[in-house]
Amino acid sequence: MTSRRTRARLLAGAALTATLVCTAGPAWAALPAPEAKAYVVAADAVAGLVSVSPMPASTYPSGGTNTLAGVHLGPFATDSVLTATTSGDPQAGTSGASATVDSLGVDLTLATVSLTGINSTCAATPAGATGSGVIAGGTVRLPLLPSITLQAGAAPNTQVSIPGVGTVVLNEQTTAANGVLTVNAVRISLLPILNGANLTIGHAECGGAEPAEAVPMINPQVAAVGGAAALATAAALVHLRRRKHTA
Repeated sequence: MTSRRTRARLLAGAALTATLVCTAGPAWAALPAPEAKAYVVAADAVAGLVSVSPMPASTYPSGGTNTLAGVHLGPFATDSVLTATTSGDPQAGTSGASATVDSLGVDLTLATVSLTGINSTCAATPAGATGSGVIAGGTVRLPLLPSITLQAGAAPNTQVSIPGVGTVVLNEQTTAANGVLTVNAVRISLLPILNGANLTIGHAECGGAEPAEAVPMINPQVAAVGGAAALATAAALVHLRRRKHTA
């Protein structure tokens, strides 16, 4: 026959199991609310040229679309419309961002870069974020050297060396510890001779979060197990009390 001490231990184990099962829940995103940011061009000062703050820029919240009818500033030159868009839904915990421009010229003093079809996108949910940064085409021209063709639709983090100038990264993608994904269609890092500047073209970043009105819950199967454990615990308590009174 099971001793009273053994029954008590079994009862405590059942109660602990029920507590652990009922309190288990999903691992939500680290952000308290969804966020997103987008801009088309930005640059440090390059060989005497002025720096360029992110433009046009959009940030969620509050989000929306901002456009710029061409730009001739710092190393950048284009007559095309630059468009940056962000959006989000706190109820669903989602966000999105995009940055686009049809064509863009970049003057690096020791080289020039021509880009077409620049498009960066980012979409985030509570489960994570995905995105891409693409160009339809690109060419780097250097004095006395063959031109360098930049790959269209390159794989994430494709690097291209520009002799004597620096490095180009196509479809640059990085994810922060809080789950925010950052996508740059093109990022150019220059050598110290050009002040070690960085130029960013087609920037989109986004991060999801726990839905605003949601309460972390376990799935129905886990809930059923937890409920059964709780019922078993209650039944065991009643049984012990009856045995105690009749002993």
